[in-house]
Amino acid sequence: MNLKDIIKSLRNSEHYSIRLIYYFLKPFWLARRFITDAYYRSAVITGLRSGNKYYQRSSFTKTDRYPVVFAACAHYLQSNSHPHILSFGCATGEEAATLGKYLPGAMIAGTDINEWCIRTCRNSYNDNKRLRFFNRHSDEFNNCGGFDAIFCMAVFQNTANRLNKNNETAKYLTFSQFEEELKALDAKLNNGGLLVTDNCDFSFTDTAIAVHYKPLVFPDNLIERDRPLFDRNNRKIAETQHIYRVFVKDGK
Repeated sequence: MNLKDIIKSLRNSEHYSIRLIYYFLKPFWLARRFITDAYYRSAVITGLRSGNKYYQRSSFTKTDRYPVVFAACAHYLQSNSHPHILSFGCATGEEAATLGKYLPGAMIAGTDINEWCIRTCRNSYNDNKRLRFFNRHSDEFNNCGGFDAIFCMAVFQNTANRLNKNNETAKYLTFSQFEEELKALDAKLNNGGLLVTDNCDFSFTDTAIAVHYKPLVFPDNLIERDRPLFDRNNRKIAETQHIYRVFVKDGK
């Protein structure tokens, strides 16, 4: 067992005295982790700077994570030889790089709130001139726009909303935050462009901007997700979601 597992085992002990050892050792373990783990250190600093805007703490991603969605979007955009794409919540950049393979003529921007992720993206894809990365709260993000597709995959969620035993109400990411973020992205998307979301705590169709969008027609756009769904008032209304993932902006 590594140090992390040993400390966790102390926390879960049936003996009160051993659990006290956990609470004594935990600050020292976290301090050591802050010093030695660059990602953890960046996550802590980002949380302090961003507060409740840092709702998705995980940077997990992988190459070609949503092949059905990516292929459908590439087919829709095939008449555009040089589409402009945004990977919102790009983590360590695998999604942006994958989209570059599906859309070989695309110019792709990736943004994330965690500066460690942005540095990792730039270091990993420095030789790819079609990819650029910047912080979610940077002037570059505030000033960018004119995108033909925006991908927000596994971004609008908080683990506590989904996994806490007492999760009848969404507290750690609220609907108003969800809607505010999507309104900002809507302003950056061209008419006829694609807005792509998945693994969210809320339904895109409940937002005020949804009236300007329609689902893209392709097999498996409507899917079932085994995860809670919360409404506009942050109340849990279902344990399973049936959602569309890709929408076309009609601009009307």
